[in-house]
Amino acid sequence: MTKIKFEKLVYPSKRLSFNVIELEDWSLIGIFGDDSKVYLQSQLTINMNLLKLNKHIICAHCNVNGKVWSVLRLFHFNNGYAYIIKNDVAEIQISELKKYSIFSKIVISRENNFSLFGIVGFKSREILTELFINLPDKNNTLIIEKNITILYIDMPEERFLLIIPKDHKIIHFLKRKNDFLTTSKQWLSLDIEANFPIISKKMMNKFIPLSMNLDKLNGIDFKKGCYCGQEVIAKIKFRSMNKYSLYWLISESNLNIPEIGSLIELSKNESCYAIGNVLESIVMYDGSVWIQAILRNNLDINSILRVYDDKNSLLYINN
Repeated sequence: MTKIKFEKLVYPSKRLSFNVIELEDWSLIGIFGDDSKVYLQSQLTINMNLLKLNKHIICAHCNVNGKVWSVLRLFHFNNGYAYIIKNDVAEIQISELKKYSIFSKIVISRENNFSLFGIVGFKSREILTELFINLPDKNNTLIIEKNITILYIDMPEERFLLIIPKDHKIIHFLKRKNDFLTTSKQWLSLDIEANFPIISKKMMNKFIPLSMNLDKLNGIDFKKGCYCGQEVIAKIKFRSMNKYSLYWLISESNLNIPEIGSLIELSKNESCYAIGNVLESIVMYDGSVWIQAILRNNLDINSILRVYDDKNSLLYINN
C-alpha cells in the first residue's frame, strides 16, 4: 500500500473548472507504410475499413490468447495512423505489435516531436474558440487545424485532447496559463468516470477486452474476421463465458490508496473472497479514493468490498 500524497486537487467532471493538462504520462505512437492498414486490420479488435478520417476510435491490441496488451485510442495521422497509450506500456506494446511485421512495409515508433495536452472543464470550448476557428464535436471527433490534431471526447463531460508539434507557439501559450495547469491525474480521473479502461504495465496481458467492457465502447468488431486473439474473444462472447466487468469503486478512506494490481475482496458470510484486481486509483479533492477495477461481473450493487488485507478500506460500487 502507498500513503496518499496530497498535491494539486483532482475534481469530478461536474465540479471541474477550466484546466490545461500536459499529458506527460501518455505517448503518441505512429504507424506508417504501404501495409499499415492491412497490418493493423490483422492485429486490432476493430475494422480498419470503417475508421473515418474525421473520427478516432477505441480498440484493443491482444495476444494470441485474447488477453489485452493495451487499449488504444486510434485515428488517421499524417498519411498513416496513430494511437495514444500510457508511457509505461509503450515499449512492450510496440515490440509486440511489430512481432509479425517482418514481411510488411510498415514502421511503428513513438512520435517524440509532438506534445499531448488535455483541455477540460468549465467553458473549455469557449476558451478554445479563441485559438481555433473549428473544433471537433460528436459528429466529427477529429479535426486538424494550424497543424494541430484535436480529438473530441464526450465522456464523462466534453473534453479535448490536443496533439501539438513541439515547436508550435501554442504550447508556450498553454504553459503560460499557470493558474489553469493541473496534474495528469485529473485526466485519469475523467477516464475512470468515462469507464475507459486504463492499462498500465503491471496489468498487461491479464484480461480479455470483454472484461474491460470494450464491447460497450464499440471497441470490438465481431464481424471483421481474423485478428490476433479473435478466436478466443469470439468464443467467449458467443458462448457467454465472460466472467468479469469493469467497475468504478469509491472509498471514503483517506489513509491509503491501493497499488495497481492489488486484489479486491468480497466480504460475505464473515469470509472474504478475491474477486478481481485494481487497474488504477486516484485521490480526489475530498480525500476519497476512486478506483477502477476489473471484478466478477455478478456483483450486487450493495456488495461489501475491500482491498486485500486492509480491513479499513471499505469500497462502494458507483452506479
